[in-house]
Amino acid sequence: MNYQEPNQPSPQNIQLDILDLPDEQRQLLNWITRQQKVNLSEVASHLNTTEELAQQHLHTLITQGFIQRLDDSGLIYYQPYFREKKKSKLSQNIWDKL
Repeated sequence: MNYQEPNQPSPQNIQLDILDLPDEQRQLLNWITRQQKVNLSEVASHLNTTEELAQQHLHTLITQGFIQRLDDSGLIYYQPYFREKKKSKLSQNIWDKL
């Protein structure tokens, strides 16, 4: 499997960043997240649109860093791409004393 990182140079988004998306993009991203991995025809069917328009929606989410394109032996899939929450920079000793 080959993973393609989002085209945007900034770090990928955390799940709370979904709230800033327009409704249509947020709903699509939520659906992809629930499915975990989808292909273009599934996205087009879900959106009730052509594969060409579905591809545009996917491209937007890829460039924003919300999903990634996955090439699995020639089959193209899309899946969520979220970074983990930043871990605290405080040492464990400080946390233990709190």
